[in-house]
Amino acid sequence: MPSVGVRPQPATREVSARELGHAALRIADCRSLATLKEAIFDQASALLGAVATGLYLFDGDGRMQLIGSRLAPQGFLDEYEREFAKDDAMLDHILAERRSIDGFRFYGPAHWRRSGNYDILRAWGFYHNIGGVLVADGEVAGAMFVASVHDQGPFAAIQVQRFETLCRAGSLALATIRGRERLWYQAFNPAAADWNDPGLGPPQARVNDSIDGSAIDRLPPRARQVARLLCDGRPNKAIAGQLGISVYTVKEHVHNLCRRFGARNRTDLAQRLLTSH
Repeated sequence: MPSVGVRPQPATREVSARELGHAALRIADCRSLATLKEAIFDQASALLGAVATGLYLFDGDGRMQLIGSRLAPQGFLDEYEREFAKDDAMLDHILAERRSIDGFRFYGPAHWRRSGNYDILRAWGFYHNIGGVLVADGEVAGAMFVASVHDQGPFAAIQVQRFETLCRAGSLALATIRGRERLWYQAFNPAAADWNDPGLGPPQARVNDSIDGSAIDRLPPRARQVARLLCDGRPNKAIAGQLGISVYTVKEHVHNLCRRFGARNRTDLAQRLLTSH
């Protein structure tokens, strides 16, 4: 991998509470995707040292789409999406647990060098990585990754904590930006003329319109998709495959829906969804 023109910082350099708070506030205050990307990339570099960063959001069909990156070659991003993303155990873990983790600790010292994460990172001149999620309106809305550009050993636990702070700040910003479900439309339909036009519905509204029920219609977008497919009789694995999310995420949505509607199981939940108004 060619030189990226940045100097490594000590892996565990001192970061004051004031500096960490300032970084989080800068991200949380963002009001557009463009400023959010730049703030995340800047603060990841400031707090973690020389890292490549990638920011992803889930589109209306549940697919993870790259929104922006810094210091990550396009070939690396393309190879990850083409050959690895669908079977990334680390990605499934962070989506299910909603907590940041680094690859070295996720796989463990004995298995790290035999993992797919390690192979693709080293093939492109990277060393270690951290992944985390962005959450908006109670659902996983995106994912963020960083990879170390220089061989400074595994990320320290304090660095993973800093990364988690950035993810939480990004989640706050994303929830604001996403208001009225227009973020996805803006992100994946850049030619649209007016994002505030009430007639411009988000892609989620077009998923499985054969089921019509006011209780389902009032749910957040992803929960609405899961609910409609569940009412169609689809098992969790089929729902996950159609929406492009992990089975763990589907189970979490079903659990939350059961709790919300006071259902004992998925059969009871489907009945309540179809009869509630």
